[in-house]
Amino acid sequence: MRPDRQLIARTWMATQFDRLGLRTRADVERRQNTLWRRLQPVLARTPALAAYAGRPLAGFPIFTPGQVRSAFAEWNTLSLDEASAMAAAQAAEEGREGGLAGGVTAGFSTGSSGSRGLFLASPAERAAYVGHALARLLPLNAPLQPWRIALCLRADSALYRDVGGAGRVSFEFIGLDTPADQRMARLHAFQPHVLIAPSHVLADVARCIEQDAAWPLRRLFYGAEPMGEGERDWIGQRLGLRPDPIYQATEGFLGAACQFGTLHLNEDVLIVERDPIPGTNRFRPVVTDLRRVSQPVVRLRLDDLLEPAGPCRCGSPLLAVQGVEGRYEDLWRWGDQVIPPRDVENALADAMGPQQDWRVTASSGRVMIEVDPATAPVAIGALDRLLSNVEKRPTIVVGPPPIWDQPKRRRIRWSDAG
Repeated sequence: MRPDRQLIARTWMATQFDRLGLRTRADVERRQNTLWRRLQPVLARTPALAAYAGRPLAGFPIFTPGQVRSAFAEWNTLSLDEASAMAAAQAAEEGREGGLAGGVTAGFSTGSSGSRGLFLASPAERAAYVGHALARLLPLNAPLQPWRIALCLRADSALYRDVGGAGRVSFEFIGLDTPADQRMARLHAFQPHVLIAPSHVLADVARCIEQDAAWPLRRLFYGAEPMGEGERDWIGQRLGLRPDPIYQATEGFLGAACQFGTLHLNEDVLIVERDPIPGTNRFRPVVTDLRRVSQPVVRLRLDDLLEPAGPCRCGSPLLAVQGVEGRYEDLWRWGDQVIPPRDVENALADAMGPQQDWRVTASSGRVMIEVDPATAPVAIGALDRLLSNVEKRPTIVVGPPPIWDQPKRRRIRWSDAG
């Protein structure tokens, strides 16, 4: 099914107008309140939410992704059962026709835990997603120029293929299971203006690219995995453009970087409440999507760790955050003592250099660093300094360099196994 170009264009224009019109937090909140009122008939058609429709947002319970995934039929407005949607999503992953009635598509999204989220999108929702994403990710004059966009993800979907039908846009999907040499060959042939990929893929590209074979990149984005500032700088030096964050999940398009590389949450179409993490200035986002109709998202608490960044020099009233630094379960904790993932990332990157590959797992009794033996002493020293204030100092042990056997790179983890 061809994407609705008119709706894509209208959404792009509306997002640009919002960029000009939303100047203060009061402007953002007025828009959110208007969209929330308009959403009530949709909530009344959603079995899991119908009893709460018409209430203020605070009158709804806070839900978890697990609750939503375990009751798929209760969380869509299309009377779809999970088996039908699952079959359509699986067909789409295998390259077969995976559409449902009315042009609705289903797809899978792999979380950091490896569990698959099942999402739905109508043709109108896909077009709105494309228009909004292009407006948030590309410059204002984007419609006047041709764009070649390369996207490296676990699996393709109609949601992303529709980007290739949006005006003067060429789209190249490269699966994460593509061998590194084939990925590089396809990128060389495609010569992307925009490259969107997980952090570990951009790091691989930075290691492999020859400096005389740079592509005509205009924007470079990382998502799905955290990336430290040192690694951003190093990749920027190698590729000629510093990567900026994009915040995308099964639950929707949640945030994008401004022209200064700061991640702003998409509060023009979302309400994001903060669930604070004790002992830190981080929070877990509680997300309400004000436009989703097929599969509403209301007060869904995600396990991502976010840190407010303070006012951004771009002047946007949309909340600025320091990127997604990891998952809630990745926090290192010994009683009341907490070490966030970003502190671990910075300590190791500063000591070893951002180009090194490593993984570190902490538990109550030990911290294991998987790293090249040649850099192990430096890594041990960095961890020893980081843990100097922990009352019951865990033992530091060294393992061989990591083998990444999951779709997402999780370099910093906590294990409850002592």
